[in-house]
Amino acid sequence: MTGAVDRRSPVALDLRPLLAPRSVAVVGASERPPGTIVLENLKRLGFDGPVYPVNPKHSELQGLPCYPSMRDVGEVDCVAILLPAHRVLGALREAADAGARSAWVLAAGFAEADDEGRHLQAELAVFARERSMPICGPNCVGIVNAHAGVATYSVALPKSVVPGPIGAVVQSGAVCLGLANANRGIGFSTLISSGNEAVADNADYIAYLADDPDTRVIIAFVEGFRRPERFVWAADRARACGKPLLVVKVGRSAVARRAVVAHTGSLAGADAVHDAVMRKHGVVRLDSLDELLEAAELFSKAPLPRGRGIAILTLSGGQIGMVGDIAADMALRLPELGEATVDALRGILPPYSSIANPLDAWGGGDFESTYPKCMGILARDPAVELIAVSRDNPPGMAAREVHQSAVIVEEAARVADGTGKPVVVFGNISTGIEPEVQRLASDLGLPVLQGTRESLRAIEAFVDYATRDAANSSETVSEPGISSGRSPEAEALLKASGPVLDETTSRQLLAACGIRGPAEALATSAGECVAAAERLGYPVVLKVSSRDVPHKTEAGGVLVGLANAEQVSVGYDAIVRRVSAAVPNAHIDGVLVQQMIGQDAVEVILGTFDDPEFGPMVVFGLGGVLVELIKDSTLRPAPVSRADALEMVEGIRGAALLHGFRGRPEADVDALADAIVSLSHFAAGFRGEISAVDVNPLMVLPRGRGVVAVDALVVKQSFVGKELERELMR
Repeated sequence: MTGAVDRRSPVALDLRPLLAPRSVAVVGASERPPGTIVLENLKRLGFDGPVYPVNPKHSELQGLPCYPSMRDVGEVDCVAILLPAHRVLGALREAADAGARSAWVLAAGFAEADDEGRHLQAELAVFARERSMPICGPNCVGIVNAHAGVATYSVALPKSVVPGPIGAVVQSGAVCLGLANANRGIGFSTLISSGNEAVADNADYIAYLADDPDTRVIIAFVEGFRRPERFVWAADRARACGKPLLVVKVGRSAVARRAVVAHTGSLAGADAVHDAVMRKHGVVRLDSLDELLEAAELFSKAPLPRGRGIAILTLSGGQIGMVGDIAADMALRLPELGEATVDALRGILPPYSSIANPLDAWGGGDFESTYPKCMGILARDPAVELIAVSRDNPPGMAAREVHQSAVIVEEAARVADGTGKPVVVFGNISTGIEPEVQRLASDLGLPVLQGTRESLRAIEAFVDYATRDAANSSETVSEPGISSGRSPEAEALLKASGPVLDETTSRQLLAACGIRGPAEALATSAGECVAAAERLGYPVVLKVSSRDVPHKTEAGGVLVGLANAEQVSVGYDAIVRRVSAAVPNAHIDGVLVQQMIGQDAVEVILGTFDDPEFGPMVVFGLGGVLVELIKDSTLRPAPVSRADALEMVEGIRGAALLHGFRGRPEADVDALADAIVSLSHFAAGFRGEISAVDVNPLMVLPRGRGVVAVDALVVKQSFVGKELERELMR
């Protein structure tokens, strides 16, 4: 199993000896924590395999024979090492020599600590590679496999940790404890505290859980991606196995993480990249542990909806106002109720009731009767695919209140079973759930959530996951008429160019992948400039041509709308003078004279940048000089499908500008989508060679007339690498 620590291998680790061992040795077992707790946890879960405490100071621990060393134990599936950091490697060697197939290392003091710790961790990883031994940790609280009755885990397990369908992978030990102690009522198949991930990492664990028959939903708390490409592979594996992957990803990157030359790079930070990558690969991203737990409850118990329509049932206008305010910031579709639905509701609610979605079903106060009936009516509406029923169920309710909740829960389960549509009961506070109500709901397989925002966020994620277009998956098919991205012409242009390509060469590259530019000519004097303008026809645009001036407008190197020879002649001299003052050392090749694109075009920005973790990313948004101020953009990993491209176009706030806003002509969105797809394939084809492409503005002409790249900038990878190195040295 040499792939155990091979960062490039697409083959999943065999983690069975680590996560589902049939025998366990505990090196450092003792009468005090954590040495005694591991033994107690194994007993608490009823582990039925052999357990070997190892400590030369004891002959017996908790009724088990205690062994002086691993040499006296022999072969085991997993060895739990509870020793200080400086003694870990020696213990690992002894265990491996004795036949141990995997290990969990509790100790801190490795790469998270100091240079000496980083050296120790590097030695541990090398040892694991040489011995083909999967290792959990170091610096973690360990592993619980509730179905197998295994807990190589250094903290006492609460009674609330019971077998269930949720597999959890958590880099933070404290967060892992929080999830284990949450008493949320969900059952875990596996709890994994991955720690420093010197050997096995979150991608390995996710891939294992994807194939685990006891796991239906995978949740993860991620601080960083040690192997981004392998995480993507594991996410795809989970999706292929039908296992939703729910992730809380924390941490922001430093400002100097990437040297940005192109506008497009400044439009998207690392967090936006993580959002885009996770969405493309079917990962549900959430923002907090509360959201994670509520989503886990929902995903593990409810069938996926067949559409986006949600009906919300409440008991008051006040709840409707609160739900509406919170839902306003989310992508929740609350369709109007059909005529038949409205008529049926009027038949059971008082005449003064307002019939709408969300629905106030209090009626005359007899909601034990009206609430269940309203659920059934809403479920029969063809526009409704999920019913969310508001009902608070905090612990300590009066017996009468518990009975009313039971009526609602039982009817919700009947409606869900009868229609095949998911029904969710949610409370508006997060003080816990009444145990009787929770037991009843669990027995019926009905999700019961808590917290208005957390519940609605879980529902939003649930519906979005269920209705994502398969075309937006990681399997991007080639598009008819779209270049594969890498052509001999493009290769030759890049080879002959410097680190930052001038505008003319940049547009030639774009033309090679199907994105045309305006008619233009390069002038090296005011006279040549006027002659070129006469040939092209007025009005024209003048731009400085210099690879040393990537952002021409800021340097005073652009003039637009020049309508005659005098303006062009004066403009030439003005551009040369301004740019020379703004960038004194710039080499000016001349001034480009360009055909001016009509005023009926929409200015957008299109570009790519090479993310150091996940590779080429495509950015689209509103363009022009205010692009970085407005920052209305969407982002996807390259390459993208046509469906991706159209979703990007519709995903910006200013999408209406492309659809005939205030009498403007409809823009050529089809040609725009083609350009996005083409550029994405270009970026993917030159991964590692092209750092950034900036097309700003890309003019989207009226329907049927295509798009024109008015300005363009291409930056090679080597240039950005040097710029980043200089930035980090400051």
